[in-house]
Amino acid sequence: MTASISAWIWSERFWLPENVSWADLEHPPAGAEYPRLQHMLSHAFPLAAGVLLLRLLFERLVAKPCAHILQIQVGVPRRAQSNAVLERLYQANTCPDTRQLEGLSKQLDWEERKIQRWFRIRRNQDRPSTQKKFCESM
Repeated sequence: MTASISAWIWSERFWLPENVSWADLEHPPAGAEYPRLQHMLSHAFPLAAGVLLLRLLFERLVAKPCAHILQIQVGVPRRAQSNAVLERLYQANTCPDTRQLEGLSKQLDWEERKIQRWFRIRRNQDRPSTQKKFCESM
């Protein structure tokens, strides 16, 4: 099974133009040079790391001050009341169904509406702030 999948993924018909094979790439004609693994290691990875570093610096040194000038607030969300039972269920399922709400209501002796509100507040805690979204988008 894995051999057939591997053969399909590395099919010459898929990756290469007509009349070209993998053997042609291994031994290029004189004067022609094709990219090799060492090219990726020496050029692509350092470039990717540089772009990542540039992005982080831009977000901190340019985007955050712009957000501050435009008065885009961090916006601290309301904190959900700590509850181990609800938190455990939240880790497994952020939006419980009606049956689960009924069971939690009986178990915790809370109204279903209060449990729904707790889950909504808890989901909002995990959302990124407007300022963070602004900085990433900029």
